[in-house]
Amino acid sequence: MTERSYVQVDNLRRVFDVSKPWLNRMLEREEKQFLKAVDGVSFDIAKGETFALVGESGSGKSTVARMVVGLLPPSAGGVTIDGVAMAGRTDAAQRQRLRRRIQMIFQDPYASLNPRWRVDRIIAEPIRAFGLLEDDAQIRNRVGELLTLVGLHPDDGRKFPHEFSGGQRQRIAIARALASNAEFIVCDEPTSALDVSVQAQILNLMRDLQDRLGLTYLFISHNLAVVRHMATRIGVMYLGRIVEISGGRELFLAPKHPYTRMLLDAVPDVGMSGRQRIPVKGEIPNPIHPPSGCTFNPRCPFANDRCRREIPPLLGGVACHAVHEGRITIPAAA
Repeated sequence: MTERSYVQVDNLRRVFDVSKPWLNRMLEREEKQFLKAVDGVSFDIAKGETFALVGESGSGKSTVARMVVGLLPPSAGGVTIDGVAMAGRTDAAQRQRLRRRIQMIFQDPYASLNPRWRVDRIIAEPIRAFGLLEDDAQIRNRVGELLTLVGLHPDDGRKFPHEFSGGQRQRIAIARALASNAEFIVCDEPTSALDVSVQAQILNLMRDLQDRLGLTYLFISHNLAVVRHMATRIGVMYLGRIVEISGGRELFLAPKHPYTRMLLDAVPDVGMSGRQRIPVKGEIPNPIHPPSGCTFNPRCPFANDRCRREIPPLLGGVACHAVHEGRITIPAAA
């Protein structure tokens, strides 16, 4: 782990067995089938920064998020947070203490909150689970503070989730994440289920909380327009691999990988500069039978025979033979 890293993800892999049942395979004479959802992903996150993973649906972003917080065991590789490995039998006590400091905000605020519990019980659950406060009055006061912190009223704790809008429910989910005094929060598409008018409010709230509490975010999104205003650094994923890592500003000013350029060309021209919006072409290939070599080669205008044979390494923040060989001109960052 480098000196600056708070979170270190090292060569993370996840393979799912998607084979048919044994009897079906015997009768149909089929081999087992495996899906490489994540294939050798590595990155680090400094304390207090926001690292974003972006890419189309099916690129493996959410699988990475679940492995980072320990909801899904990796097939290979590892995750280290503040010097503590998230897997393995060693340092079990340290890992248990670390879990209090890690929380996750899920994509759908309609599904991530228990509809049978009142909001105060939902937010108080992490406080009770980790034994942070014992006295009921103290817990009630803390829940009221958290509701106020996310822009709601303490009296809202007596209501049920169905009495709130989508944006308000996501605020409740954020309050629940902060209830355990979390320092590292994994945000899995936290605004994609919300109206566009509400998305900005939630993103601004998350930025304010980060500045106030010193939070570290892993931000998962398919929306580059959202990531642009949130991320310190960005990793672009395609079919289970990171194809480019760059600073947030640099990625938008000087994208290197053809896939990153394709994603940026599809972002609406909010600034009305006259740039033509080009829709993303093609679809992510079947991850069970991915293309050989660079998996982006069927959609890439710069692909050659080497691209179809060899997997490009991540060098200089980009995994692309065309960039490494100088066949692509990289725009200069202003």
